[in-house]
Amino acid sequence: MADDRAQRAKSCLYGLAAIPMVWIAATAAAFPLTTDLAVAAPQGWDRMSAAELLIYIERIDSHGLQPADYEPEELSRAIRLGDDGELERQADESFGLVAHDLTNGHVRPGQRRRFYIATEPLESAEIARLIDHALASSIVGTLDGLAPRNDQYTALRAALGELPASSSAERRKIEASLERWRWMPHEIGEQHLLVNIPEYRLHVLADGKEVASHRVIVGKPQTPTPQFSAEVTGVVFNPSWHVPQSIVAESVGALVRNNPQVARARGYTWSYSGGGLQVTQQPGPGNALGEMKIDMPNPFTVYLHDTSNRELFDRDQRALSHGCIRTDKPFDLARLLLGGTDWTPARIDEVVASRKTTRVALERPMPVYTVYMTAYAAPDGTVSYFDDPYSFDQAINRLLDDRARS
Repeated sequence: MADDRAQRAKSCLYGLAAIPMVWIAATAAAFPLTTDLAVAAPQGWDRMSAAELLIYIERIDSHGLQPADYEPEELSRAIRLGDDGELERQADESFGLVAHDLTNGHVRPGQRRRFYIATEPLESAEIARLIDHALASSIVGTLDGLAPRNDQYTALRAALGELPASSSAERRKIEASLERWRWMPHEIGEQHLLVNIPEYRLHVLADGKEVASHRVIVGKPQTPTPQFSAEVTGVVFNPSWHVPQSIVAESVGALVRNNPQVARARGYTWSYSGGGLQVTQQPGPGNALGEMKIDMPNPFTVYLHDTSNRELFDRDQRALSHGCIRTDKPFDLARLLLGGTDWTPARIDEVVASRKTTRVALERPMPVYTVYMTAYAAPDGTVSYFDDPYSFDQAINRLLDDRARS
């Protein structure tokens, strides 16, 4: 029976869309999908268990999902008809659709708008095991266990349940944010950094609780900061800035060619290599990266760093960069990351004053996630709502609403 279910479940799954990023494939294995299911003897669906599944589907809007997407009419018809074969097929189909969307999200990977965080897809064989487990124990408990279990998801669901239908703008922000949490790895680490782009804020979490937060500047709509994950491996004091070719073409190249004296005064050095202009800005307080950079290797060359334009943090709308993430109070962040080591504030100040580039490796790498949540809960559970600087929510809400599957 389990093998038959695995074959049937294939019809209700869609895998990762082809995203031309080696990063996705290489990092997916770091976030394994585990359900820790006890082995149970396979059982079949009956009217009572199918009715329990139907009730769950009718209430799935509490997750910001639409019941109609999980074939409730077809399941109800199969329950009424009482044909064992059709009931088994339809209940497997509906369960598989629900299980997939609670685990991996409803919107297909290729439609997620610059989202590059890898997760392991729920496969048909795993759905078959989940069905056996649900029928032997609890359908509700099994399906509830597939949804994200972090504090943000719980708080957003609670807020959605309390909002009246008339609060449509807030509800849609929560629905889009719940969906994005379902795209995330379900285990994101007890200690991690999380940059929420629409909030313009970096959150530092330890033991699952927020211990600090920092205002940030993110990419402009024309050069948006991607949603991605990486590992913080170190802190760099007095970094050099290897100017990206896009910025060389946009502005720095013209400065070097037309006013080289001013370019040198601003710390730029350059050479012509491979037929192109290569520009580096040397360490110093005027460096575009400021005096501190978080080392977090990634294919987007996006980093958390200090800035020489700290007055910009006073703006409410801070989508101002070419894609990198500038943070206020950078040395507070550095001290937090290097806590428990011999890198005291005095030693950090001494190194910064030297103007010499110094990299300090973290004893344990820490995950960092850059996400896009227009609804986000404070540590006390209060949900705040944010503007949509990249206009991503409308597309996600539309895909959630019209069930666009291709």
